[in-house]
This record gives sequence, structure tokens and C-alpha cells, in this order.
Amino acid sequence: MISEEIYKRVLMAKAKKILLIEDDPVQSEFISRQLKSSGYEVLTAPKAPEGIELAKKEKPALIILDMILPGMHGLEAAAKLLSLPETKSIPIVALSAMTVPKFIEECYRVGIKDFLKKPCDPMHLLRIVERYAGKQKREGLVAVVSSISVAYTELVMSLSKMHLKIETVVPATESLDKLISINPNVILLEVVPEDKKREELIQKIKADKRLGSIPLLIFSPEVSEKKMLELVKTLGAEAYLTYPFEYFSLMETINRYLNPDE
Repeated sequence: MISEEIYKRVLMAKAKKILLIEDDPVQSEFISRQLKSSGYEVLTAPKAPEGIELAKKEKPALIILDMILPGMHGLEAAAKLLSLPETKSIPIVALSAMTVPKFIEECYRVGIKDFLKKPCDPMHLLRIVERYAGKQKREGLVAVVSSISVAYTELVMSLSKMHLKIETVVPATESLDKLISINPNVILLEVVPEDKKREELIQKIKADKRLGSIPLLIFSPEVSEKKMLELVKTLGAEAYLTYPFEYFSLMETINRYLNPDE
């Protein structure tokens, strides 16, 4: 049987690498966070020479290159990367607050493939990365314990966009057995006001030796945030999902429990 450590290494090996060369720590953290939440492995470098060496060593699927860097301008760094045999085939996307047409034309002239304007819009960032690096197929099975509802539909649509495998478990007496049989990586359970059976199901899941260690997150469009916090504490759930769902916040939360060591 494959060990948990080996399994994690396999998942990391499958993740597409994105190299971000950016000296602003706030921008670097923001972009890294968005890409990691989408399942990519992100390498960072604050300076061009360091980034060039990292690109030669790691061969990322895509390089996102800030145009204003200490010591070496982004255009110079791009020209260098595109001249080296180890990195010349790696697509480069420029990152800059400067959107003067002449400057953008110069970026394209040296061989840069595309342009990201600071501050980055998360959805546009993801579209650009997917265009040049491809979509990152996410590994993991998520069980959604819910009756068919608006919140359930919205959640499943968001999880599908994340390329996750989804199993729906309708709350019933056999729910526990179904969860044991599918053995998910994460359980998302919808709670309903005054429905004690849902609360009892959570307690049974957390008490079960096969399911107890699986992260369990609750959600509800009808229960207040104060009550959700109370349920997390009293029932032993790991966290709750804020409703209405915000895609990137949801993606970050799910990723955190799918990949706890990242």
C-alpha cells in the first residue's frame, strides 16, 4: 500500500511549476497564493539573476516576470532567458503597472508572450497562466453531504471548476457507510437549522476511526456565522465555509485541507 508521504510526493511531482520573479513581497505573496490555490507549484525569486538560475535548474512551465527589478530590468532579463538553451522555450509573461502601448510592444518584441497589469485580477491571472502552462489537474476526492439545494449547486459548480473529483452523499441513515466506502480526502457537510440528525452525523463521522481524521468543513446559507463558529467548536469540525461562496476564498480553503503541508 502506498504511504502517505510517497503519495504527497507524487502529487507534487504532478503539479506544474510556475516561476515568479518579483521583488515586491506583497505582490509576490498575493500571486503565489492565487496560483497555489489553483494547484500549481510556485517558485519565487526577488531578483532577475536569481530567477534566471532558478529557471535553468527547475525548468518551469511558465515564468511571470516583473519588469521593474533591482539590478536588471525585466526586458533585459527576458532577453537573457530567451537566449539560454535551458530556458529559451519557456513562455514568459510580463508583470507591470506600466501599460503604455510602446512599452507593451517592446515586451512583445523581445519575445514575451503576454502581459499582466498590476495589481493582478485573480481570474485574469488564472486565465493567462492556464493559457501558457495549461490547467493544473487537482488531485483529491471531495464528499459533499447535502440535499439538493441552491448552496449545494453553487458549491458543486465551484468544485468542478477546481477540477476536483466530487461525490454527493445524501443525508440518510446510510450516509456513514457511503462515506467510509468512498474514503474522501475532504468532507463538506451542509448543516440545516434545527436538524439534529445532521449534527449527530457530524459527531458520528468524527468518532469513526476510519473517517475521524478526514477534514470536515460545514456550510449553510441559513445559519449565522456565530452559530457556525459554535457548531465548529462543539461538533469537532475543522472549519466552516462562508456563504455566499467566494470562488478564490473557497479554493484556498479547500486547497489548505487537501494539501496541509504546502
